[in-house]
Amino acid sequence: MGDIFKREAAANPEPFTGERLTAALDGQTQIEHYHRYLFARSFCHGLDVLDVASGEGYGAAQIAQVARRVTGVDYAQAAVDGASASFPRDNLRFMQGDARSLPLGDASFDIAVSFETIEHFDHQEKFLAEIARVLKPGGLVIISTPDRDIYSPAHTGANEYHVRELSRTEFATLLSRHFSDVSVLVQRPIHGCAIMGEAGTAVPPLVFDRRGAAHFEACAGIPRAPFLIALASNRPLPPIPDSLYVERDDLDRDLIALEDMRALFNKARIEIANAQAKLTELHLTVARTTEESLRIQANNQSLGQELALARGSLRSFLGTYLPQLRRRLFG
Repeated sequence: MGDIFKREAAANPEPFTGERLTAALDGQTQIEHYHRYLFARSFCHGLDVLDVASGEGYGAAQIAQVARRVTGVDYAQAAVDGASASFPRDNLRFMQGDARSLPLGDASFDIAVSFETIEHFDHQEKFLAEIARVLKPGGLVIISTPDRDIYSPAHTGANEYHVRELSRTEFATLLSRHFSDVSVLVQRPIHGCAIMGEAGTAVPPLVFDRRGAAHFEACAGIPRAPFLIALASNRPLPPIPDSLYVERDDLDRDLIALEDMRALFNKARIEIANAQAKLTELHLTVARTTEESLRIQANNQSLGQELALARGSLRSFLGTYLPQLRRRLFG
């Protein structure tokens, strides 16, 4: 049995806008973000940790479960206020600040994490210089960004929240200007299966990537990974393990749910068809009733006209012929 710990999430999440992850969003994006923080968490036991662009605060709270102290910095004051309210911890605080000018002292942290941040602004060199400044000597930074060549290939739409995306080479080169030891990992969300030994191995994983309905690709690593995660320090890096995130193992759940939904849809469609048939029959009944009512109304109108004529004749008789008859009979 492994170490079981709480999954941190805001109780009252902000709506997802596309700029930062919130607990209002489920699925692939949530998995990508949580996996990064869980990976970083394994390096943070008993240390002072900085989370730059901490957003809703779930990641900083996840790390605070094992760290000595965690500080989350975010540019948006509303995000800082929400995170502070959602995750009250004795060893966790949130503050407003610009990633390119951190409101923190020199050599304050053992580890800095910053996920999907650097692509959101310019002056990226200044951002990394700030990270290096607030780290203690030999401190470690764990940082991620999309791989522009995979995430945003030519002739595709740009992410409206990204200012400058980096290729893998550009990312590694940029980090190397501020840190002497850099290692770049790749991240790709998958739906598949894992085969692993009980102990670690120096052999790279053998990956099979399904390429459409008729082909597989055998690879020594993860192909077409859209995200880069780098570890960088001015001292030799610690051992870096491969990492898997298992969201669930019931791969057919969505298919079963889809079949159940299809059955409910078909049932509803039949009920709607029956209701429409009854509605059509009701419309016909109303039409027949309306036609009969109009016929009766026409008959009543005709009878009324005949009655009016009869009344006119009676009035003429009473007003004209009856006096004449009275005079003849009675002089």
